[in-house]
Amino acid sequence: MAILGSLKHKFGKANQIRRDFGFRAMLQFATNVVGLPLFHFEATTIVWLSNDRMNIALDLPADTEMRFLTPDEVATFAQDPQYDFKESLVEKAQQGTDLCFAGFVDGQLASYGWYSLTPEVPADDFGLKMNVPSNAAYMHNGFTHPDFRGRRLHGIGMGRALLAMADRGIDALLSDVDWANHASLKSCRRLGYDFLGNLYAVGRPFRFSIAPRAARSLGVTFHRKPVEATADNKPELAVSGS
Repeated sequence: MAILGSLKHKFGKANQIRRDFGFRAMLQFATNVVGLPLFHFEATTIVWLSNDRMNIALDLPADTEMRFLTPDEVATFAQDPQYDFKESLVEKAQQGTDLCFAGFVDGQLASYGWYSLTPEVPADDFGLKMNVPSNAAYMHNGFTHPDFRGRRLHGIGMGRALLAMADRGIDALLSDVDWANHASLKSCRRLGYDFLGNLYAVGRPFRFSIAPRAARSLGVTFHRKPVEATADNKPELAVSGS
């Protein structure tokens, strides 16, 4: 009965995705559901936003404020599980390698996004490293509190964070979004992100990856993690362009 209930839930979600985002989106969701357990298949969309491409208003209502959190504030909010702060990010905030740009509504933490200033970041769980150009920050771990969803805080926060980092020489954002996370992808498209293509990975223990060639023209490259740094110490096959 549990299996039937799980299948019913997945079919229901697939139909909802089809209604909201179309047949292609439903196929991507189905590929994730089947491909991950059977073939260890994963896919993520690489997106890029330059500050001259933003196409939404970044105005805030009177009850909303956005700014960078201090490392001490990050540590404090991390004590409250409703905000879903990862301990590793608290450490990065203390080290100054990652910044947290947050939105407050009536003084309550409502949303945040993390921005890495390091030249190399993990590419999800693909066993890869992604090289980030010096003029870009890598955006990751976006969050909006359930009480404040629907206010477009995620997109406005990214746009404002990008402008706020101009004095650090940052004029673009790089990010990766699960190719079946169409709500987040829609938010990225609305803000003005360029979609550079999909990064695919399949197989275990040997893992084959295909990276989008369009990323290279912007200086975004991919390479394998050292064997000792990959999940379960499994070897990786070479990265190909697409």
